[in-house]
Amino acid sequence: PTCLQSWVARHPELGSTAAALAGGKALFFGATSPLSQALGVGMRGPVSAEDFDRLESFFRARGAPVVISLCPHADPSVLGHLHARRYRITHFENTLVRALTEPAPPAAARGSVRRADPTERDLWSRTVMLGFSDGQTVSDEMVSLFAIFFHAESASAWFAFGESGKPAGGGMISVFGRTAMFYGDSTLPEWRGHGYQSALISARLRQASLAGCELAVACTLPGSTSQRNYERAGFQVAYTKAMFAQDLG
Repeated sequence: PTCLQSWVARHPELGSTAAALAGGKALFFGATSPLSQALGVGMRGPVSAEDFDRLESFFRARGAPVVISLCPHADPSVLGHLHARRYRITHFENTLVRALTEPAPPAAARGSVRRADPTERDLWSRTVMLGFSDGQTVSDEMVSLFAIFFHAESASAWFAFGESGKPAGGGMISVFGRTAMFYGDSTLPEWRGHGYQSALISARLRQASLAGCELAVACTLPGSTSQRNYERAGFQVAYTKAMFAQDLG
């Protein structure tokens, strides 16, 4: 929600909004935004057909597809609705956690890691998006979309720089009470395999500890390099989420 608030403040013309529906939260950043999705559905008990209707209507009324990030601890009633309404799994995401009782492990990278300053928003956002796109050209629209994380409340952006002084990658951390959320990890293709993500993880773990956090959380694709790097830093998989979208074919 803090990211959504940041986005609304900068793009009020898009009608972005959120609503508590089906035991979770529906987020609308824009009709084509990958951030428009429902989170936490079914986490407060059974979801009725009427509740699910309202969830679908929230997105359809705004011209957006219905995308649901489903936690395995959600009430089983949600699976019944997904099956009956022809939803399909598009991919899985692992949620990893780490207690902050132990110091961050040392991470060697042939460069440097530091927090981004306010003037580096666009450079940071473009660097991260280029990493996600495997170095392919990214649009100004996508750079602007990801820049919302830079301004989100309780968030801070981090850079990794190569030996040449050029950006090698980046990452993000947000603090919510005693919990730190790690996200936005990305390394440019030419800098991969040199320890930059591990260095970014270590730096953010130190920041989380200084902020008084007790738990760190991150999400990765199963079996990915990111998952392995987080596991090397002491994170463990807590559960796997399934991402659902409706099959209208």
